[in-house]
Amino acid sequence: MESKGGLDTPYTRRGFLKKAGRLAVAASLTGTALANSESLFASVSVARKISIGIFAPSHCAASFLYTRLKGIFDETKMDVTLINYEGQHSIAKDLIRGKLDFGQMITPLVFAVHTGSNPFTEKTPLALTAIGGTNGSALMVRKDSGIKDPSDFKGKTLANHSKLSVNYLINMMFLEMQGLDYEKDVRFKTLPMDKIIDSMRMKEIDSFVLPEPKNAIAEQYGIGEVFMLSKYIWPNHPCCGLVTRRRFFEDNMELAADVTRCFIRGGLIANDAANREEMVDLLRSVPDYMYDRVPRTVLLNAFTPGRSDFYPFPFQSSARVVIEMMKKYSLLPATSDEKKLAREVFLSDLSRKIMKELGVDPPESNYRTEKILGRLRVYSD
Repeated sequence: MESKGGLDTPYTRRGFLKKAGRLAVAASLTGTALANSESLFASVSVARKISIGIFAPSHCAASFLYTRLKGIFDETKMDVTLINYEGQHSIAKDLIRGKLDFGQMITPLVFAVHTGSNPFTEKTPLALTAIGGTNGSALMVRKDSGIKDPSDFKGKTLANHSKLSVNYLINMMFLEMQGLDYEKDVRFKTLPMDKIIDSMRMKEIDSFVLPEPKNAIAEQYGIGEVFMLSKYIWPNHPCCGLVTRRRFFEDNMELAADVTRCFIRGGLIANDAANREEMVDLLRSVPDYMYDRVPRTVLLNAFTPGRSDFYPFPFQSSARVVIEMMKKYSLLPATSDEKKLAREVFLSDLSRKIMKELGVDPPESNYRTEKILGRLRVYSD
């Protein structure tokens, strides 16, 4: 079994204990039993209405929808509405305006909003209380691109859907490690996500990094092939998170903790490899979020354990990697205090407390050693 924070977190083998004393469950309880067990929380007489913006069908949106479809929010008397958006910038705008309580937001976008960095003109302090997905993307190449090894990327055309995405940073990490300058040695395009696969089909681009299931779809239709899964570039990297305005969090701390508790619980169940088929079938059982438009075999491939995971703990060391890369590529001010930003936004201590309440062994530290293409980055708290 891997260390805490890895792909095989000791969750399904340990189960959970309710600290309030109403519920005691054996330590060997499985993740599936957890999802169907008696509620962990004090009963609430009136359902609390919560709005969450998500971007589906995507890797990280899966944990949001899975948590809702498993009925985990219902157990705490929360009436959760998941609103599907065409893009995460729209989620950010509605979160800023207070039209949403929570949102699925990719981590570089979170830091841009929090600091008021381009394209945002004002700071909106945010809190990320849990990670929605880890790994979950791939460096894809067109099947007839002639790319067989890293040196073949020179002179090729690469694409991402947004520079404020982990996918873009993953792409930059790969190029850096191969000694390639993204401005001089390759041609780089930013394209709408729903246009990138067609662009590859028409031979307008040679490579892209996108979230699942886009990569698995490109594989299925013989358009692209995996050159390297993102987990081999930055193992167990975060993608999107559960995010709310800091002001909303501070004014509604109990409610925010309850939403986070449910979301972490759903993420831990989804992260159990034994539950992936059930998760895919649940996602495809409702039409509103478009997972039903993706063939089951494609989703199973996209959500293969290790290729896409859902471990919810937000490591501040991972936030530091994101902030460092954003500063390097002028996505954040060069003067940004990395440690301060990571601590302000990634609420690791809250996640640790909740995981302990669920009887799960959380990471002991907010920091871990991060590995980028085999090179270690060590941070101190």
